[in-house]
Amino acid sequence: MLDTKISLPNNYNEGNKYPLILLNDGEINYLGDLKDTAILVGLIPQNRSDAFTPWKAHNLKPSMPDFAGKLDEYHSQVFEYLLPELLCKYSIDESKIAYGGYSLGGLAAVYSLYNTTAPSIIFSLCGSFWYPQFFDYCENHKVLNTKASLYLQNGKTEGGKHNNILSSSPILSAKLHKLLSDRLNNLTSTFDEYGHHENITGRYEKLIDWLKENLKQ
Repeated sequence: MLDTKISLPNNYNEGNKYPLILLNDGEINYLGDLKDTAILVGLIPQNRSDAFTPWKAHNLKPSMPDFAGKLDEYHSQVFEYLLPELLCKYSIDESKIAYGGYSLGGLAAVYSLYNTTAPSIIFSLCGSFWYPQFFDYCENHKVLNTKASLYLQNGKTEGGKHNNILSSSPILSAKLHKLLSDRLNNLTSTFDEYGHHENITGRYEKLIDWLKENLKQ
C-alpha cells in the first residue's frame, strides 16, 4: 500500500503548468519554501524498509525483520500507477518532475536512474549507499535516465559511531558520487561535516536552492 500527502500551491490555477516534486517518506513540510510554486506529493509506503530496498538483505539489527527488497514493486506503484493519475488530475509540467528522498529514500531515488526516465530531476540526501551490493549494482549497470539532473548530498561522518557496514558509508558515498559524475552530464555532488541524522533542515534548505534553479530550466 502507498499513501500520499498532496500539497497544491495556494494560487493553483488549471491554466498554469506546475512542477511536480515526489518525496519519499512523505515529509513535504521540509519543502515548504516550494509550496507556492510546485505541486508537492509525499510518498508514504506501508513499510519503508521493504519499499526502499532494491533486493533482500539482512537487517543491521538482528531484532528487526530483514530488508525485503521490494523497491521495483514500489517504483511500479509510483511511476506506472500514481504518476499517470496525478498527470490526469492536476496541471503538471511533465518536463519538470522531481523525485527524491532522505536515507533509504535517497537510495531509492538513485536506483530509479537505472529503471525509469519518468523524473527529469533526481535528488538524494544522505542516501544509504552502504546497502549491500548497491555500489556494485550501479557500477555494473547502465544508467537509463542519462538526461536527468542529479543532486547528491552525503555527510563525511555518516556511520562514524558504528562498527558494522554503516561505517563504510563515507567511502562508498564518495565512490558513488564519482561514478555517477562520470555517467551524467548534470550532477551536483556535495558533502558536509555532519552525521546521518544531523542538520536535516539545513540539508533540505540547500536542496531547495538547487531545486529552484533546476525547476526554472
